[in-house]
Amino acid sequence: MAGATAEDQRQIHRTIRRHTALYLWWLMKSRPSVAFHFIADSLRYRHGVPADAEQNVAEVRAEFEKQAALGQFKELWFDMNIAPWCVTLSKVFRRSDPLRILEIGSWEGRSSLFLLTYFPQAHLTAVDTWAGTDQYEYNATEQLSDLERRFDQNLNSCAARLTKRKGSSLSVVPQLIEEGQQFDLIYVDGSHFADDAFTDAINSWRLLKEGGVMIFDDVMWPCFPRTRANTAWAINMFLTYHAREYKVLHAHYQFILQKTKAFTDKPADWRTTFAPPVSDGAVATQGG
Repeated sequence: MAGATAEDQRQIHRTIRRHTALYLWWLMKSRPSVAFHFIADSLRYRHGVPADAEQNVAEVRAEFEKQAALGQFKELWFDMNIAPWCVTLSKVFRRSDPLRILEIGSWEGRSSLFLLTYFPQAHLTAVDTWAGTDQYEYNATEQLSDLERRFDQNLNSCAARLTKRKGSSLSVVPQLIEEGQQFDLIYVDGSHFADDAFTDAINSWRLLKEGGVMIFDDVMWPCFPRTRANTAWAINMFLTYHAREYKVLHAHYQFILQKTKAFTDKPADWRTTFAPPVSDGAVATQGG
């Protein structure tokens, strides 16, 4: 953080530790399987790249950095995700797969470039306003207007496999649903306010193919002082809403899920369709 004092940095780290402890407590109470992944992945990546993945990650990173060097990147936050992505995505996809990828929140395009480099046959749809955010102080350059220009420059080598949908995800993603679009891989990294993050998650899940993968970024980032305003709260609600429809592939600062069950949310015709089974603990009534 630009201009932060040593005490500011210590306060940030204390807040992150408290937030992590609280979220882990939530998981242990409500989702033991997710908590297990969280602890296991924390241990696996505590020293960086796992030994059994070092060679593969090094090769992928070198290939990506060669492409990134041609661009005008000012911020490198994404790079900490390279190892978990290489390890996790290789469990589901082949690099040669012609995937359809949706990215919500592309910023200057570093994650976009990585995905299009890692999957050389993929096509990526990038959703962003390129107008910055009040959740992060932009200071990479003097002018915020540089952001979209840098995105275009950074993705120039992949332009034929890239579609830009400029606008808020809260309006663009419903448009993609109306268009009947479907994606194999979705990366959700838009607004970190809980209401927005939950909306992005719910809508994006409708766009994800069965067997597809969804990545949630910054789950553990305490962006707001109020716990329930943060991304972690939104993802916790999402996990409840879509229980038994996903497999957890990775759970740490990011959550990576595989969709295991397709569903339809078209209105039911209760004249010809029986009501769904009553959930455990609920009391069924007779006579309507």
